[in-house]
Amino acid sequence: MATITPEAPVLTELIAKIKKADPGLGIKKVLAEIQTQEPTWLVSEKRVKKLMDQAGIAVANAEPEGELDPSVPVSHIDAAVDISALTNGLVKTKMINKVIGKGLFATEELPKDKVVFNEFPFIYFPPMKRYNMVTKGGACGLCARTIKTDSLLSCVCPGCSRIKYCIKACRETSWNSSHRFECFGLNPALKEYVNFCVEENWNAGMGALRCYERILIANETSPEELTTVLKHFDAFATVSQEERQKRETSWDMMGDQSRAVWEKALELLIKGCKYPLKTLPKSGTSVLTKPLPDHLKDSLFSMDTYLKFVGRYNINNQDGGLYLLHSALNHACNPNAVIGHPGAGTNYGVSVRLARTIKRDEQLQITYCDPRWKRDTRQQYLRTEYMFTCKCKRCTGSDDTLNEEIAQSLGLVQE
Repeated sequence: MATITPEAPVLTELIAKIKKADPGLGIKKVLAEIQTQEPTWLVSEKRVKKLMDQAGIAVANAEPEGELDPSVPVSHIDAAVDISALTNGLVKTKMINKVIGKGLFATEELPKDKVVFNEFPFIYFPPMKRYNMVTKGGACGLCARTIKTDSLLSCVCPGCSRIKYCIKACRETSWNSSHRFECFGLNPALKEYVNFCVEENWNAGMGALRCYERILIANETSPEELTTVLKHFDAFATVSQEERQKRETSWDMMGDQSRAVWEKALELLIKGCKYPLKTLPKSGTSVLTKPLPDHLKDSLFSMDTYLKFVGRYNINNQDGGLYLLHSALNHACNPNAVIGHPGAGTNYGVSVRLARTIKRDEQLQITYCDPRWKRDTRQQYLRTEYMFTCKCKRCTGSDDTLNEEIAQSLGLVQE
């Protein structure tokens, strides 16, 4: 049998495919799978390791795998995100194991207070009170920053003249990510869904809508854009909202009520997604006209998919935003990194700052809860809201004290 040495891009693509199917595979098992799928390829273990390291999909050895629970959300490496470019080479991503999923690791020793990266959200929906200001023209339709009445930079949506923006760049970003579909002047059928979420005070319902809008707009743009957007969503930690709520003690009493809300919401969402939508005033350009590809026509608007988008938003959102890079940050009750919002007057965008000096190859970790809480409270909250049992040093050791340096960096005590 003749053998060939595959080019690096071809080999990397197959490695990524194998890792996506089973993220916990190590180098030896990935090599074995390559040899099974491509018996004519001549590939060494050293080369596989090198390409996996370059692609950021090597398995870290820091954590044991533990027992898999199919209801636990697990994240995956997003090969479409250039981690090095977003962090100036300071951070790399690795799969830790099947239970924890991916994580972010320092590529070199980094000092305390270093801002490792800033990031704008892939999906964003502001707190409902702030959204009510948006609908009244008092806040920006993208970043939800308050708009001053005498601002010369503000502008409105040309389709509805209802939603205002603090600057034209915000209007353009909003149009290309969500408002192109959510504009009542162009798509009045969606108004019932939005009003339903507002009446229910349901941020996650609107967050899920923004996810759907991103997919529908990507489908209108190009098949390549649709593929990229779907890969982004697939990489987020994902679990059905029903699985999340079953963890709550009130599920036995409130389960039927929750299902009724979900069924009504999905009915209104489907009603608001009829094609084609209206045309844009002045230019006459159709907003959305392309039907979904066959593999999405039925699955995208199923109850199972809808509840996964709701659950995905609830688990991953940071003050309303879903972030491609930030979403890879795992939890610790003594975190070494702090989340901030660099934009004045808005939670649109995050910064990640180090709470202490970290070593090369150390994992960057934030806190998902108030670190001042006692161990039992933290554990209960994390099991209910994020569906995992924390095994950090504070939770597994004898000392449940919050590190003083970390507390100061988090702004919980004065220096």
